[in-house]
Amino acid sequence: MDKDSVPELHAIWDEARSHIESGNYNKAIEIYRYILIRYGDNDVAAEHANAYLGDIFLTLQKLDPAEDYIKKAINLKPENPAYHYILGFIYSNKQQWDKSIAEFETAVAKEPNNGEYLRGLAWTVYSSGDVAKGLASLEKASRLAPANANILIDLAVAYLSSVNINKAREYAERAVQMDPINTVAQDVLKEVLSFSKGFRQRGERADKAVTRPSAYSDTHFIHRFKVSLRDRPDIWRIIDIKGNQMLSSLHKAIFKAFDRFGEHQYSFFLSDKPFDRESEYTSPGISADGMGKLATRIRIDSITLYGGPKFLYLFDYSDEWWHEVELINIIERVTRASYPRVVKKQGKSPPQYPNEGHGS
Repeated sequence: MDKDSVPELHAIWDEARSHIESGNYNKAIEIYRYILIRYGDNDVAAEHANAYLGDIFLTLQKLDPAEDYIKKAINLKPENPAYHYILGFIYSNKQQWDKSIAEFETAVAKEPNNGEYLRGLAWTVYSSGDVAKGLASLEKASRLAPANANILIDLAVAYLSSVNINKAREYAERAVQMDPINTVAQDVLKEVLSFSKGFRQRGERADKAVTRPSAYSDTHFIHRFKVSLRDRPDIWRIIDIKGNQMLSSLHKAIFKAFDRFGEHQYSFFLSDKPFDRESEYTSPGISADGMGKLATRIRIDSITLYGGPKFLYLFDYSDEWWHEVELINIIERVTRASYPRVVKKQGKSPPQYPNEGHGS
């Protein structure tokens, strides 16, 4: 690269940075792509341009180009932990948990005292279903970076999904105190307070139903759902399920509760809006593009974080059996019993297929 071009390159970097700070991402993308063309023979320039492009596209939730660009940056400088951290978040957004964990682990291995890198790893581990390990790692990340409001937010969300309201409120309030203008922290605190108030108003206080466990007992948060046929609300079932079970287990319980015999594809819409792709969790194979979120990968105790106490369930896309599902109670219980289980029924199950009896 010609030495005379270095001042020009510095000026271009400054211009691109100013566009990012002002939120003009399209212009910044245009500049970084120009750098890749104009200074493609300079490995350092190409590395940083690819890294910035990967980060911008992640911000814009355009995950495929984000992955493409950050991988190019990693190829040019694989020892940079920040690049593996960005790729970890890209995979996390794609719910490719194993790949995400591997990238975050690489970042943490290179900088073990970086609380933000550990936060990324902890949240992915938590999201993949290992709640205990995820929470422990988030707590460690908070000790490493006590001023990081994002770690406090993650802890609040994680404890709320486990229905530990006191812990959730503690961390949400600390996050707001740490960063008063952080809108995410404010929203999480509002969600915690709203969740707590809603259950108090319905008189659903877990302490009334708690049997104090010994160190060897199995303690679970049992979630009780009322599942009604949308077109026949007089026909409903009450189903209990453990908080650490997956949404797909609730499907299986509903399937049995309504005496069905022929399996079909299904979807849950956690926003309570029919066919809302953003809140949809499906059975395997239903998404044509392979990017659908699977009901096998979201825990029952995480549902309210993505919607509310009411949501929709669709069984069989041909006959369209729509159900309204409502979370009506959460009880802490010491039990080794098998769940989910149907605890109450109202109304006779209609035949699964028109003009056919059960099992025919």
